[in-house]
Amino acid sequence: MTACIFCQICAGTLPASVVYEDKQVMAFMDIHPLGRGHVIVIPRHHARQLPELPPGLADYLFVVARHILKAQRALGWGLEGSHILLNDGPQANQTVAHVHVHIIPREKRDSLPSLGRLLMHVTGLYGPVVKRQRLDQQAQALAAQLARLPLLTAPELPAA
Repeated sequence: MTACIFCQICAGTLPASVVYEDKQVMAFMDIHPLGRGHVIVIPRHHARQLPELPPGLADYLFVVARHILKAQRALGWGLEGSHILLNDGPQANQTVAHVHVHIIPREKRDSLPSLGRLLMHVTGLYGPVVKRQRLDQQAQALAAQLARLPLLTAPELPAA
C-alpha cells in the first residue's frame, strides 16, 4: 500500500521523528502538532479503520499509547491532562486512511492556540510543518524516557 503516507513512513521511504517502533507498531512525532510532544501511534499493518485490524493489534496499539503517555508525563508534558484520540473513518475527520492514535499532551492555558490548530486539522488545513530538528529533539527525549520504562512485548499476530 505505497500510496499510504503512514505505510511509506513504516517502510522508511518518508522521514519521521520516531519515538518507538517494534514489529507491530511505530510511534512518531506529528509534523503538525496540536501541542508540544504530540505523538502518533500506528500499526505497521495497513488498515483504514479499527475493526479491520487483526485480533490483538488494536489492544496493543493502546498499550503502546499508554506507555508513551507515561513517558510524556515523565518529561512534564501533559501533567494535568492529555487527549488520546482516534478518528475512525472519514465521517470522524480521519484525514489519513490508516488507523492511528494521537497522544496530545495538554498544558495550562493552551486551549485557544490548540483550538485553532485543531480546527485546521479537522478541515485538512494543517498550517506550517514544525522543523524536523525540534521534532527529533522531542522524539529523542521521549525515547530516552521510554527506555526507562518496562519493555513492551509486541504480540504474535495471526498471518493476514
